[in-house]
Amino acid sequence: MKNCKKLIALLIAASMLLVCTGALAAYEPHDPEVPEGYDGYVTFAVSALTLGWSYIIDPVLVPVNEGETFDVVTLRAFDMLGWNYDASSSEYGFVLNGVGCYETEPYVPDYLMEQILAYPGWSDDLFGEHYGEWTGAYTDDEILSTYEYCTLSGWMYSENNVDPGVGADGLTVTPGNCYTWFFTIYGWGMDYGVSNGWGMFPEFDNPMEGVDRTEASVALAQLSADEEILEVALDIAGDELVDFLIAFYDPESTQELIDETLAALLEALDLGGEYELGDVNMDGKMDANDALYVMRAAMSLVELSEEEAALADFNGDGNVDMNDALLIMRTVMGLA
Repeated sequence: MKNCKKLIALLIAASMLLVCTGALAAYEPHDPEVPEGYDGYVTFAVSALTLGWSYIIDPVLVPVNEGETFDVVTLRAFDMLGWNYDASSSEYGFVLNGVGCYETEPYVPDYLMEQILAYPGWSDDLFGEHYGEWTGAYTDDEILSTYEYCTLSGWMYSENNVDPGVGADGLTVTPGNCYTWFFTIYGWGMDYGVSNGWGMFPEFDNPMEGVDRTEASVALAQLSADEEILEVALDIAGDELVDFLIAFYDPESTQELIDETLAALLEALDLGGEYELGDVNMDGKMDANDALYVMRAAMSLVELSEEEAALADFNGDGNVDMNDALLIMRTVMGLA
């Protein structure tokens, strides 16, 4: 018993020393606790990749309820972020007319601009209609709106990188899915690889065709939602994070590059595999640091994630407390 008391005293003293420095732990991106009154989260984003502006709104988690339609979630996201937008509803349904944007000079990739400039002549030859011209015109109101820059431009959305084929008011969202509004300037979503242009546009070598940013978007939203995770990412995986973001925001990135940089980021965060019971900080080994981390959690000095709590419940009684910290330390010392 004396040895147990000494061990507990040692853990308490050490945990106090760690209060200022924080535990050196790896963290896994995950959805935070769902706010009261909601059933889950979706990932929400607004993209202007093909204008050369990356994302207007980076992937973010938005709380939702079962049965809600995407128009409701869209307005909640904009209001939650305090973002300027222009939307309307009529007998034809919900329409997103414009989204707040401070960029004005487009940087359309060469491969796409070539198609845009050639399209009016192509449509005139095939359909006898000369339309779809690039105007470059922008109304200086800090809102990116339908028909700006191109006579066929406008806002569309995707669910997990697929065009649902219905208006936002006709789609019931699914918690866990990714929903992205994007400003299309060619082929009614063809430029993003989520449409075939309904046969009204010629096919071309589009690097965005077949590239799905869903998994990367969800991971980025989860990282951004947790300051602790983001701090760790910046601290121990800064280079991998930068490489991932460059790949994610480049419209010419391949699926392989996006997947590889995401995998490298998660690996740098030590999130790639299963962890031994007691390896609470998920650094690949169970040691005194894990016992100290559990002690801090038992003292309410830190809050464990779901995965950390499962690894910390060393005696399997469903609770994380001093007993678990003691057992981990005893095991590390070869006393258990």
